Amino acid sequence: MSGHQVLNTLEEVFKGVVNEYYSQLCAFSVQYTDSPEISEDIVQDVFLRFWEDKKYLLAKGSLKSYIFNSVRNASIDYIRKNRNHIFTELEEASYLDESEISEDNLRLQHERLHELLKQLPAQEYQILVAIVVDNRKYKEVAAEMSISVNTVKTHLSRAMKFLRKNNIKLRTFFLLY
Repeated sequence: MSGHQVLNTLEEVFKGVVNEYYSQLCAFSVQYTDSPEISEDIVQDVFLRFWEDKKYLLAKGSLKSYIFNSVRNASIDYIRKNRNHIFTELEEASYLDESEISEDNLRLQHERLHELLKQLPAQEYQILVAIVVDNRKYKEVAAEMSISVNTVKTHLSRAMKFLRKNNIKLRTFFLLY
């Protein structure tokens, strides 16, 4: 395989990773930033650095975990730089522990999540599922539901806050998809 073919293959794999995880990573970052726009910027920056700096060569183990941890770190860095608070506790609580990734724990978290999802207003639930699970774009969801993109973002933010308030570890949920 020539160098050009390898580069094309890597580009295709990278595009697939972006397409598969972009919306999930944005929703994951919103847990930290409370801003869909800022989270989109963070995720785009992480993917850009991932590609330009060839970080994919450093990813040992799960590529998905590596990217989620990178977005978490970038989100925490953003908060540190832009808000005058101490986030040590938040940072320590956010590390992915091997026990959180166990099949039994994932299943229990998933069941608990579904119970809480039933409590969400119908529109918030639909938007959360469309964007996070189905990996659809804000604009697409807005057009389908005949609402503005900002309304989609507001409903998504409310749904995420509800889940956080109920101590759902969304990073574990995202590992399921």
